[in-house]
Amino acid sequence: EIEERMRVEVELKKAKDAAQQADKMKSQFLANMSHEIRTPLNGIINCTELCLDTRTSPEQQEYLDLVRFSAKHLMRIITDILDFSKIEAGKLEMEDIQFSLYDQLEHAVSVLAARANKKGLELACQVDQSVPDQIIGDPGRLFQVFVNLIGNSIKFTSQGEVVVSALVRSRDGDNIELLFSVRDTGIGIPKHKQSLLFQAFSQVDSSTTRLYGGTGLGLVISSKLAAAMGGTMWVESAEGKGSTFHFT
Repeated sequence: EIEERMRVEVELKKAKDAAQQADKMKSQFLANMSHEIRTPLNGIINCTELCLDTRTSPEQQEYLDLVRFSAKHLMRIITDILDFSKIEAGKLEMEDIQFSLYDQLEHAVSVLAARANKKGLELACQVDQSVPDQIIGDPGRLFQVFVNLIGNSIKFTSQGEVVVSALVRSRDGDNIELLFSVRDTGIGIPKHKQSLLFQAFSQVDSSTTRLYGGTGLGLVISSKLAAAMGGTMWVESAEGKGSTFHFT
């Protein structure tokens, strides 16, 4: 009986190791393929931009604008898959440098201001006076989380506002914990479906994909980036009353 139990345990360990290796290889394959696809896609985007700078007819301009929009949308999807694959493969690299937090916030808001303005939304940023400007961390990844959350709020809000805020949650010597929030007046999320938000390739329901698009990876990646920066992410939301995404 003991020998049989040991044999089963050995077989289970072998199966677990094989599954982990297969999962790692899958993530590595996705990362490599995503990287390879980005190269020709960048060529398509650049050539389209060059064509748009030449003299074209209104009809050609319309077609080229469509090509550019579609290529950039595809690039966003590929970037999401590449980031997700890196995270799953344990190859996500984080910087640890000094940077201006205010600049990163301002840049993220300005990048998305036109999209908010096009929908008639107010996009505001509120930073508590206690929040320092110069901090040490990964500015690129922090900016990526800002853009993901603010972009999502704009996407799911048809009227009202999107407000980004930052405040100090705790301080211990040179270490500081910051709390960031992105609040919107959008469609909101039913409580029983909020657990799906941070699962890969998930949407609240199938109509979300049809109406708004997306891979269902943005929040998963943002949550994992927050964890990699020593923080957590969560949501407070009510259907029809908007959402607030917090991360530390």
